[in-house]
Parts: sequence; structure tokens; C-alpha cells
Amino acid sequence: MKEIWDQVQPQVATVAVAVVGILATIVLSMLALLQKRVKLWIDSKTSLAERELIHKIATEAYAFAEKEFNSLGGHTKLSEAYNYASKMLDKAGIQVAPEEIKSAIEKAVLDYKKAS
Repeated sequence: MKEIWDQVQPQVATVAVAVVGILATIVLSMLALLQKRVKLWIDSKTSLAERELIHKIATEAYAFAEKEFNSLGGHTKLSEAYNYASKMLDKAGIQVAPEEIKSAIEKAVLDYKKAS
């Protein structure tokens, strides 16, 4: 029996090493796939949180401009609200296109008027 084992042992070791290698490759590829999915999920959540913050700041900017500059025209209020929102977003480290800031402020105005 020992003689048979001595003859088969190199083949068994080779098969065992190959199986371990295949399993390691499968596990690593699954981890890479999982890493991509987790990164996409985190990016989507971060983006969602940033969107919520942009809209919150836009609402604050509208309220600020409405209170501080209520005797001025709509264009001036929008400009002041834009300046406020831009400054607050810079402090938060969020880079947003000017059109997005203006549209978020306009949405805040529409939401306020709809609620009134």
C-alpha cells in the first residue's frame, strides 16, 4: 500500500494545488465583482446625499433672498440666492454647475409657491 501511495502522491499533490489555485481564482474574481458593485452603490448613495444637500441649500438660499431682499425684483433675488447657494456649496466641497444651482433654487421657489 505504501508503494502505491508513494507513486500516486505527486499526482495527488499536483491536483490539490490545481484545485486550490482554481478556487483562489474564483474567489478573487468574485471579490473584484463585489468591489465594483459596492463602489457603484456607494457612489450612488453619495450622489443622492449630495443631491439632497444641494436642494436643501437651494431652499435655504431662496428663504434667505426672500427675507433679506424682499423689496427687490425677482432677478436680484435669484442672483442673491445663487450667490448664497454657491458659497455654501463651496464650503461643503460640492462642485455644481451654475445651471444646476439656478434650477434647484427655481424648484425651491415652485415648491414654496405650491405649498402656499
